[in-house]
Amino acid sequence: NIFVTCIHVPLRPYFPHVAILPSINMAAAMTTEWTRLLAITVESGKDLKNVDWIGQSDPYFKISDFNGKVIGGNDGGDKAKSAVVENDLSPEWMETHIFLVDKQVDRFKVRVKDQGTVQALSKDIGAATIMLDTEHQEAKEYPLDTQGTVTLSFKVTPLGDVLP
Repeated sequence: NIFVTCIHVPLRPYFPHVAILPSINMAAAMTTEWTRLLAITVESGKDLKNVDWIGQSDPYFKISDFNGKVIGGNDGGDKAKSAVVENDLSPEWMETHIFLVDKQVDRFKVRVKDQGTVQALSKDIGAATIMLDTEHQEAKEYPLDTQGTVTLSFKVTPLGDVLP
């Protein structure tokens, strides 16, 4: 995919642990509504709420609830989902997810969930709303609305800076 090749190199110095790259149609990327590339790296969770009855939670995170148009997520186009870390209330993810976003997007939500035996049984652990009030945010701990924190960083890059 030409687009993945173009975006992978410029982001590498900022996000060395790029794990998940979207498969995006180059024609869609060139339309005027997609103006920026947003790379979100979720590093870890800390002191998460235990919602399991037996043992500890098996947490994963979902990135969603953007307030504008978004494509590129690995979980339905405008969402991304991480791997599950089993039996751990302070998980290490180190996953980067990349989205194309329009100029209206200035926030998103990270939800931490506990993996159930089936998806319908997954339970909420906590959530945080992240404001895109700067173009580059170094790793920072954000409090969840229940208990614990999630550490993440992000970088917003104008699409013209990464396309040839």
